[in-house]
Amino acid sequence: MRILFIAPGDNVHTWKWVGWFGRKYPGEIGLIPYQDPALSDKLPGVEIIEPAIPPFRLLSPESWAEFGRITELVKDIGPGLLHALWVYGPGIYAGRSNYHPFLLSPWGSDVTVYPNRKWMKGLIQRNLVLGALAEADCITATSNFLANAIHGLVPEMDRPEILTYGVDTSIFDPAKIDKQYVFDWPDGAPEGQDAVTVGFFKKLDITYGPDILIEAIAKGAKIVRGLRCVIGGSGPMLQKLREQSKSLGVADRICFAGLIPHSDMPRALASIDIFAMPSRYEVLGVGALEASAMAKPVIVSRKWGMVEVIEDGVTGYLVEAGNPDDLTVRIIELAGDPENRRRLGESGRSFVKTNYEFEPIMESADRLCNRLIEMYS
Repeated sequence: MRILFIAPGDNVHTWKWVGWFGRKYPGEIGLIPYQDPALSDKLPGVEIIEPAIPPFRLLSPESWAEFGRITELVKDIGPGLLHALWVYGPGIYAGRSNYHPFLLSPWGSDVTVYPNRKWMKGLIQRNLVLGALAEADCITATSNFLANAIHGLVPEMDRPEILTYGVDTSIFDPAKIDKQYVFDWPDGAPEGQDAVTVGFFKKLDITYGPDILIEAIAKGAKIVRGLRCVIGGSGPMLQKLREQSKSLGVADRICFAGLIPHSDMPRALASIDIFAMPSRYEVLGVGALEASAMAKPVIVSRKWGMVEVIEDGVTGYLVEAGNPDDLTVRIIELAGDPENRRRLGESGRSFVKTNYEFEPIMESADRLCNRLIEMYS
């Protein structure tokens, strides 16, 4: 086997990364899914090795017992390269297997949140993450911000190589949309040519700031009569967000669209006018890149790696993290200026094609994997 991945089984980034290698090297790629079973139709050409690894829990005997099973499994398969996506779970299991070459690809909170938690649990999590990083022969990062954060944890190691999330602009292409996504707007929502739709497609978690967006919509609706917002996603804040929209008097302007399949995301993005992602923190923001690829103006927080996904004033706007007033100003500005929306959107698509095109990024990943395989062959 050429490459054996350990990665979240039900995750779009796993489907994209592992799937790409499965298409290039059919029959030579394997996946040990983490947490959830992998969907075979998402991963043609990939050998899916079951059962999936259970979620890693510090106090779970089942989790610790998995170390032995995974170690023996990896040893028996003997891949040319062991590649773990996400540290806290896949990376820990892979690192404990003591198999080399070992490529580790953190995604974000696995190295920015888990190692920095308080009390004894946080100390143990930090040691586990540091142990996984120390075992890796090479570490990648999805953004310069994340690379710096990882290097701060393990300064004795080489700075991680940048292998960011890519966007396939042949799929995220506004010219290929023959019909838009239909949202179920509440009664009384603005409609017709006067409607201006702000979109948010993300997990409904406090990290990503959907509550900040709703507050900004409520403020902006006092100025822009046709302003409305679609919030796509699921998560722990859903009921709270519904209550917030009612208390602020904008329940008739907000559509809670539920979880939108990633295959439908190009059509969903084509159906909005402005994309807003006011995350409190985030290491990159691939959703913003997908929106830019669909030629939509993007508003994101000026925080962490999000400053890397847009050019302020060129492809969208940076706003102060956690500040609904700052976000409101930009929403109002864009709502009243369709020509500026068009200009920013076109620049955004060009920016993504130049810097975040999926295929060249994956070719770089392939070259890195080949280099590691050759080192140990």
